[in-house]
Amino acid sequence: MKFDLNFPYAAQPDIIRANQKDVYYQKLLEQQVSNVFRLFFGTRRQHLYQKEVNLISDLFYFFLTGTQTLGEEYCDIMQISESTKEEPSIGRRCTSIFFHVIFPYLYSQRIAKLQRNMRSTLKINSKFRGQSSSEHVQLRESVNNLIIKIHSFLRNHIHPMHLAIFYFYGVYYNLSKRATGIRYIFTKQLGPGEQRIGYEILGLLLIIQIMIQAYLHKKERIKGSIFGGDNREYEDEANIDEEKNLPSTMGLTPQEAVTRKCTLCLSLRKNTTATSCGHLFCWSCIVEWCRNKPECPLCRQHVNLSHLLPIYNY
Repeated sequence: MKFDLNFPYAAQPDIIRANQKDVYYQKLLEQQVSNVFRLFFGTRRQHLYQKEVNLISDLFYFFLTGTQTLGEEYCDIMQISESTKEEPSIGRRCTSIFFHVIFPYLYSQRIAKLQRNMRSTLKINSKFRGQSSSEHVQLRESVNNLIIKIHSFLRNHIHPMHLAIFYFYGVYYNLSKRATGIRYIFTKQLGPGEQRIGYEILGLLLIIQIMIQAYLHKKERIKGSIFGGDNREYEDEANIDEEKNLPSTMGLTPQEAVTRKCTLCLSLRKNTTATSCGHLFCWSCIVEWCRNKPECPLCRQHVNLSHLLPIYNY
């Protein structure tokens, strides 16, 4: 079906509102799927495979909603192919879903694995400092460091720049849409007083932020090149001590980082612990809470200290 070009392209506010609605409905569906999974397989397996459960839930949402998601329907916008001005083909939509849902999952899993490998390598090097390592190990470390640097560059520069371009031109809010050439149009004619304003000022602020971050990063590199020769050993040891106590957000999407926060201390969970009702907290936070009041802070269900379940490698 080819659309008349008299239908205007969707503006930034409507695209963002549709995306926020979709995220809201995705979270509702993820919660329902998680509850069903917990009923059949138990709380332990649910927490162990929570990422995979969320992945399947998101795939269900996008495939079941078809050509127009609930958020897009709510905002009266529809996807079209930029090249053909028609509804995206099934193959194009599937490709867009792959880049939007599956690829970030695979990418985050790979980055998390590299992070764990680098932590173990740093600990080994700190114990056997001064001993020569094999060329294979050195090459693997170099490749891992390069991938981590590319990940940091994409997260700190490419994604904000993509968002700034969207704020200026209102095209391709998600990278998956840019990769597949899918845009949005309004499904109704807009009256003279219904024209949407753009978010150019937000794009300008984002560009200023990127420039400031680039300047500070350059300044830190220059400082490190001058004083890094003697201090590198101490920095590595400090990083190891810090990593023992502080969880990292590397390899996590913003949504995942939010879900990893403890609702008591509002920081990333340390020594994740589950209550009998399935809610997650830091071990020290929930123990201190239950000593004063033996109930879950979220659902008020009675909690016995001996029934708290630490979750390792989560």
